[in-house]
Amino acid sequence: MNAPRLTAEPVALSRTAGGRTLPQLLRDNAREMPGTVAIRSKRAGLWRGTGWAALYEAVLRTAAGLDAMGLEAGQTLCLVSENREEAWIVQMAAISLGAVAVSVYPDASADELAYVLDHARAVFVLAEDQEQVDKVLAGEAAPRVRRILYIEPNGLWTYADPRLTPLSKVAGDPAGIEARIEAARQSDIAAYCYTSGTTGKPKAAMLDHAFILDNAYRLMGALGIRAGGRYLSYISPAWAAEQFFGVGLPLLAPLVLHFAEKPETVQTDLREIGPDFLMFTPRQWEMQASDVEARMMDAGPWRQRLYHWGLAKGHERVAGKGGLWRRAVIWPLADQLVLKGVRDLLGLTRARAVLSGGSGLSAELFARFRAFGVPLGNLYGSSELGLVATHRPGDTRPETLGRLMPSDPTLAEPIEAWVDETGQLRLKGLAFSGYLDNPEASAEMGDGAQGYETGDAVRLDETGELIFLDRAKDLRRLSTGATYPPTFLENHLRAHAMIRDAIVIGGAAHDRVVALINIDMEIAGRFAERNGLAFGTFSELSQLAPVREEIARAVAHVNELVDPGARITGFANLPKELDADEEELTRSRKLRRGAIEAKYAPLIEGLYAGAQSVPLEIDVTYQDGRKSRLKAEVAMNRTGEAPR
Repeated sequence: MNAPRLTAEPVALSRTAGGRTLPQLLRDNAREMPGTVAIRSKRAGLWRGTGWAALYEAVLRTAAGLDAMGLEAGQTLCLVSENREEAWIVQMAAISLGAVAVSVYPDASADELAYVLDHARAVFVLAEDQEQVDKVLAGEAAPRVRRILYIEPNGLWTYADPRLTPLSKVAGDPAGIEARIEAARQSDIAAYCYTSGTTGKPKAAMLDHAFILDNAYRLMGALGIRAGGRYLSYISPAWAAEQFFGVGLPLLAPLVLHFAEKPETVQTDLREIGPDFLMFTPRQWEMQASDVEARMMDAGPWRQRLYHWGLAKGHERVAGKGGLWRRAVIWPLADQLVLKGVRDLLGLTRARAVLSGGSGLSAELFARFRAFGVPLGNLYGSSELGLVATHRPGDTRPETLGRLMPSDPTLAEPIEAWVDETGQLRLKGLAFSGYLDNPEASAEMGDGAQGYETGDAVRLDETGELIFLDRAKDLRRLSTGATYPPTFLENHLRAHAMIRDAIVIGGAAHDRVVALINIDMEIAGRFAERNGLAFGTFSELSQLAPVREEIARAVAHVNELVDPGARITGFANLPKELDADEEELTRSRKLRRGAIEAKYAPLIEGLYAGAQSVPLEIDVTYQDGRKSRLKAEVAMNRTGEAPR
């Protein structure tokens, strides 16, 4: 019997790509609404707006400058910068010349940056400041780079490398650039986006203009996005999702694209913007929730009671459990006294649709934000295949990924989804241009005719929604024959405010499941201070018995959600924070399971051996490259027992 199939329902919008490329859309916006604000950036505490005509002129002049320096069609320009207006303009200028843009996470190490520069064969680099310039110059691929542009000049006055050029001097006569923009095609590659590399070296997915704009249309059709909405560009454009949200969507909708002053001011800037639409990773939503919890831990008893009362009423409102009195009086009162203030703290008082994507967000956190009155939804997709499914405004089922998204009819057929005989999700109606210089990996994805392989174990709900179980290859089977979903357990563990990261362990050689926990230092530290507990380091804090008791309660709660054979039987709190600089996490903060399990093998062995504690010695690398040796006695905790 054939597996049931879902097909996305079409949505007709007045704005479509209509055969245009990204720069062609920018050109048309400049002609149709020259004075309308396109970008707002904050500098020295003040917001400054740039209209479409002025933005287009800046892109043309920058493109002319890059052209004069020798950047050619088909070549690669790499950007290593925080999200800011200058980087957006340089990317669009490079694409206008027919070059390809590739972004790198600004906190990437010199080695990670060197890998991208080498693999993508980058000949130009835009570096934000001295820190990023130093990383470019330190890498083995640096000699291949012909030009190194920089935005911030501080600290670079004495650098003698002739390739260094301030971005302020990159400008030229735009005559002839518009003709090159007009000659471009939607099938031209606009950007490379590297995968997370959780199981090996990252692969570069090639994104063409049509692909980026089709994904922008999917967002507009699914979320009801219309012209003039406010969007904060915060997630790095190294992540494919930001190419859709921060590049394609502002051009197609169009939206007003906002750039924060600097990463440290994002929360303040978010409150000033009051965005209509926002995209964060699950880690960022978890940090937002932790910030609210941390503030409430510092509040007085009566404010804490008021907060928990208001949150409970918010949950009632979402569930629709209440009569006329609650709907007309109690719920509005709770919103005015508590929930509106929380939304203001988060900067989401005017949010119409905000999304979590990249990995799973626990149902508990999803429900909490909904109780706050924040219309948070899940988003499912990948760098290779783009955005596939999301919650619509009004959808309230946190256990699902939402429904299939509508495609731009000028670019693609409706998305079709089904689960194959291996249990993984397959998709049709999506374009995939392949991986750069990796035809084998491209072939493994399947093809558009037979359906692309996602590698995800997904269930298709009878209501037309997708329910994510785990990566198909990550579903684990124990020696007892029992199976368990590690991602599901980890997502629910991270919903606890005191848990920042969790990795669940157990395989064919094990008869039970154990876990390694990375506590949230800020939340755990405030908990310790409030309870009069002394500690000096993260290592000491992680091993305090009351802290381990809190983690034990979180583990017990998660265990109630799965079958007995899949429950976590023991855990250990890591004596240091997991760090991307030590290759324990990817730059998008996904777990590198192999590296973590190898590094903390003594703790895993101790959990399975039933030890009371395990001495651990590991190397620690600091951001400046210094190394030291961490020594700690780590307690082994068994669920159902009070920590010793």
